Amino acid sequence: MQITSRRWLLRERTAEAHAAVDAAIGGFHDLPSYGNYLRAIAAFRRPIEDRLNSVAWPEALLDWRPARVSEAIAADLADLGIRPDASRPQQVPLEGDSLFGALYVLEGSALGARLLLARAESIGLSAGFGARHLALLGSNIDGWRGFLARLEQVEPFDLEMALEGSLATFHSARLAFGAT
Repeated sequence: MQITSRRWLLRERTAEAHAAVDAAIGGFHDLPSYGNYLRAIAAFRRPIEDRLNSVAWPEALLDWRPARVSEAIAADLADLGIRPDASRPQQVPLEGDSLFGALYVLEGSALGARLLLARAESIGLSAGFGARHLALLGSNIDGWRGFLARLEQVEPFDLEMALEGSLATFHSARLAFGAT
């Protein structure tokens, strides 16, 4: 009997949704396209991060919290003189094990942030100007590892509920980036 980790099960079952988000984000190659990216990531992250303030944290996560990057995104927008789009409420479930699914997406973005930071640096941005949130996320690999350890250890655990949270979070990101 083969046992697969929860991380890999979530990864496998959300691969299509993850690819759709990557396609919706696309690439940025200059400041205007980076500005579009920033407005979209702000519209996606701010409402979810705000809702995390009132979450009933499960015991497995009492000694851990996700990276918060909304303030860094706001500073990045200000650096570039960009006004954020109006935030829309996100329909991401943050109750029960759905929270683990949403956090899987949010914390997992640390991996892609490293690649995006390199791209931002190629157009003149840095950890101190315009790309703070990418530097912050990209440096949070320990937070990602800590989350994964808790994801694997929490009991009882409803994988289907976590999957629902992950898929809803990916869907919310796609909508923020203008895809349907």
